[in-house]
Amino acid sequence: MTVAAPAPRPHNGSVPPTEGRPPPTTPASTSSAPSALERIKELEFEQRGRLRSATRGILTLAFLRLAARRFLGRTLPAGARPVPRPPAGTVALTWGGHATVMITTPALRIVVDPVLETSLHGLPRARAAALDEGDLDDVGLVLLTQGTRDHLSPATLDRLSRRATLVVPPDCEPLVEKLGFARVVELGARQAHEQAGVRVTAVPGHQASRHGGFDGKHRGANGYVIAVADGDHVIYVAGDTGYFSGLAEVGRRFAPDVAVLPIGGYQPAPFRRQRLTPLDALYAFQDVRARVLVPIAYGSFVRSYEPLDEPLAWLRQAAAARGVSDAVVALEHGQTCLIRRRPGRPGGRPAGQ
Repeated sequence: MTVAAPAPRPHNGSVPPTEGRPPPTTPASTSSAPSALERIKELEFEQRGRLRSATRGILTLAFLRLAARRFLGRTLPAGARPVPRPPAGTVALTWGGHATVMITTPALRIVVDPVLETSLHGLPRARAAALDEGDLDDVGLVLLTQGTRDHLSPATLDRLSRRATLVVPPDCEPLVEKLGFARVVELGARQAHEQAGVRVTAVPGHQASRHGGFDGKHRGANGYVIAVADGDHVIYVAGDTGYFSGLAEVGRRFAPDVAVLPIGGYQPAPFRRQRLTPLDALYAFQDVRARVLVPIAYGSFVRSYEPLDEPLAWLRQAAAARGVSDAVVALEHGQTCLIRRRPGRPGGRPAGQ
């Protein structure tokens, strides 16, 4: 597999492809690998001085300061550029900002968690969302990882073609059934949907999902493994999730080429139950046995107490300390990387067997 490398580029430009991405981050044999519980304890020990406790008064003041700065601040532009359909053997992956990811194959355009609104809970975005309107009209498959408002946006879904198929986690169909999409598919864990040469398998996420504070129902949350052209390219999109044993199962079943993992929204410490810190994301990247980590869910919205620029800085620092900096592809809002099958690699790798 060939994949784009991180490089300083203007916003919304395609990152140039490079060769020589690192091999999978774990060996094929896991007989001597530590258990999930051991890794959780190790993570807690390593991060004990970095994450804040949930002291209500101090946290409230800290969040109010962040919220005030964001409310009075301006939203930085990120003008979207169209992403053409790639040639055979290539997949384009575009970060639209926050949890929004667009995956473009030669035959199908997929968007995950499209949220293009200019604010969340009344607070303006730090940087504008960046997907081209023409590309939105071309979307044939929409994947929603959970029912929370920063992942399921009716206002954004209303901008998409109603010809698209909408895939949602368990108990989320009632949230979208009135939007008029031609087909809504509710997938539980390990269930799959196939369309235009793409197989999407739902995998568990470690996240409680409610659509706003007045939603009294606990709804499902999924990650998705997206296998293109019989497994020539396999991409894992985690959605919001805490660190848990299911990540290792994704590695055993699928060993994806690319892991798209969230790295923001982790302060204070209790938020880690349902969200990854940058260090958690590196452990998750190792668990799923991916070659490339694309970080998302940072730098767009104020959702928690860490500064907006902290997650990526921490990720880069931790990746450098572990010798895996070359595996991290950090995209700007609207930037695209191209994933190509490595020359000489046999095609048709079945995923999830």
